[in-house]
Amino acid sequence: MNTPGGNTNSAAEHTCALILAMCRNLANRHTELMNGEWNRINGIELSGKTVGIIGLGRIGMIVAHRMQAFGMKTVGYDPFVTASAAAEKGVKFMQLEDMWPICDFLTIHVPLLPSTKHMINNAVLEKCKKGVRIVNCARGGIIDEEALLENLNSGRVACAALDVFEKEPPSTDSPLLQHSNLIATPHLGASTAEAQTRVAKEIAEQFLALRDGKSTFGCLNAPLLRGALSQPVKAKLAQQLGMLLYTLNPKADVLTVKGDDESFVPYAVMAGYLNAKGVSAANLISIKKVAAANGLSFEYTATAEDLTVECGDVKLSGRFDGVTSFLTKVNSTPTNIPLNGNMTVVRSGSGLFSQLPALSGHVTGTYFAGDVTILSHCSKTLESDKLETLGTLAMC
Repeated sequence: MNTPGGNTNSAAEHTCALILAMCRNLANRHTELMNGEWNRINGIELSGKTVGIIGLGRIGMIVAHRMQAFGMKTVGYDPFVTASAAAEKGVKFMQLEDMWPICDFLTIHVPLLPSTKHMINNAVLEKCKKGVRIVNCARGGIIDEEALLENLNSGRVACAALDVFEKEPPSTDSPLLQHSNLIATPHLGASTAEAQTRVAKEIAEQFLALRDGKSTFGCLNAPLLRGALSQPVKAKLAQQLGMLLYTLNPKADVLTVKGDDESFVPYAVMAGYLNAKGVSAANLISIKKVAAANGLSFEYTATAEDLTVECGDVKLSGRFDGVTSFLTKVNSTPTNIPLNGNMTVVRSGSGLFSQLPALSGHVTGTYFAGDVTILSHCSKTLESDKLETLGTLAMC
């Protein structure tokens, strides 16, 4: 689950606090005073200065609003925000190349992506106004830390405030961390009592909505869950076929799936396969991570015919007729086996036939499919020394 709004205000306030701290370099003044030094060094005011906001989402817009209260000019860039939308919040929309030379402060509010990694680098800093002050409360890695150190040393960057680092925690002997014009905090953006309460509440509400089938908002694997929630019978059939597949081939690392919805069907098959293997943590929420950890993957082909799963020389097909799910084929043998209740899968042979009379009254259905026999609702323990039991599954 993800709660993108829970820490918005806290992260914005922390950004503003660091901007204010840089104006007077409060960290250094505090340390000096604790060491008995009384250094009344001039700082700067915020009023009349320009802050460039990179990323005009929830946090960026709150920062803009707060800094406008100090009399700052707010400019910003975001590839997903229009100039008119920015203007409604009092932010002048600008391209990055136009922002660099005019900003007294830069604050970053974008995710770490391949396109944003080291977006603040030597080439960019050379274009910035001399004496620029930079804040990063977003993600480590967006600022090239070596370039930042070089520009702090040269004075092009007057001060920097970092709440995030490329490696967390950073090394205590890092030259950047020890620089007198760096203010550093240990990733505190979301660390307020109020933010943690909001996050907990939002997660609880999201789980309730997910349980009731109302919404998948906040789910990192929302497309997968959305499909499964809207078509629960199909998801169950896929899981049942995966369970049966394991009993017939327990050593697969790639499952071939033919179905009509790639968003969740193959994942449900893998979850069933791993459940039958005894991996209880495998479900539609965790399956991508759990399958990878167990070395299991799938190959998918779209089809409008019966759902089919296979691995090695085992191939199973199934369908739902509006009331019950059925196993319609085992390898090349057509079947019509209802997938419900407890099912025992055994290897067919004389050992099985010798036990059939004793199973009378304990089995509601006996289905033969080539060299495999499936006993439906089997409530009697079979004599394992007389036949090969491949697995017992709860299909409910």
